[in-house]
Amino acid sequence: MFRKFLLITLLTAFSTSAFAASAEERAQTAIDTRQGLLKVVASYFGPIVGMARGQIPFDAAVIETNAGKIAQLAPMLEDVFAMDTRASGLKSGAKDGIWEDSDDFKAKVATTTQRAIELAAATSQGKGPTMKAFGALGSSCKNCHESYREKDEG
Repeated sequence: MFRKFLLITLLTAFSTSAFAASAEERAQTAIDTRQGLLKVVASYFGPIVGMARGQIPFDAAVIETNAGKIAQLAPMLEDVFAMDTRASGLKSGAKDGIWEDSDDFKAKVATTTQRAIELAAATSQGKGPTMKAFGALGSSCKNCHESYREKDEG
């Protein structure tokens, strides 16, 4: 009787800790995926920032391509933030509002996507309209970051 009780207790404890590890692993995977996607978006954004600052020559074709890639990637933000990882205790840089006001978060993602599309289209109109459209995209990104991203410490 005691052996059976001990066996059941051990199996329950083991399966519970395995489940907890799985939940933490799932949360870590979600966080890593989010951060990876945002790094990819930043990699397409970077050259445009360099052009806007005059650090590299203006190249409408690069901006058009990169803005198109950002427009493809931005809608994925809704998907990668679908899992609420707050209960995991893992640090992610995401503010609670993403999950508390998901409609606003989704609206900001939609605005960013639209502005990336508009930036790609503006490249055919010359540098002035392109940089104006880039400013609108940057403003959209900043608005979302201010609302839903923890400020980096240090």
